[in-house]
Amino acid sequence: MTVTLHYDVPSADEYNDLRIAVGWDLSTPEIITLALQNSLFTVTLRQAGQLVGMARVVGDGGLAFYVQDVIVLEHLRGQGYGKLLMDEVMKYLHATAKPGSGIGLMAALGKEAFYEPFGFHRRPNTLRGSGMSQHPSKW
Repeated sequence: MTVTLHYDVPSADEYNDLRIAVGWDLSTPEIITLALQNSLFTVTLRQAGQLVGMARVVGDGGLAFYVQDVIVLEHLRGQGYGKLLMDEVMKYLHATAKPGSGIGLMAALGKEAFYEPFGFHRRPNTLRGSGMSQHPSKW
């Protein structure tokens, strides 16, 4: 079955289903809808109308851009679909981000090498310290 690229925003249910399929945490439809509506850029992969992959960019559209939710269902991995999504993300970033902007992402453990061909560097390095995060569910 053919996988096609789209520039659409998935529904909250589709997004949660995709997250469940890859073992990520769920969120409420209200939070997901808000998050997806506030994305700067979203690209999806669909097979027979079903969401099978996606990527999005979040941020302020000026100084800060963040690659988020690069997801491809496991049975489609290794076939170039993740690269296809990232190629579209990078086209958006090259057209939108200006000198002085920062572009970041947090790779899933063990997936760091996937992002290196797109110009992303592991941290810490000689220019930047370790990435850090905080999870509100721990509050």
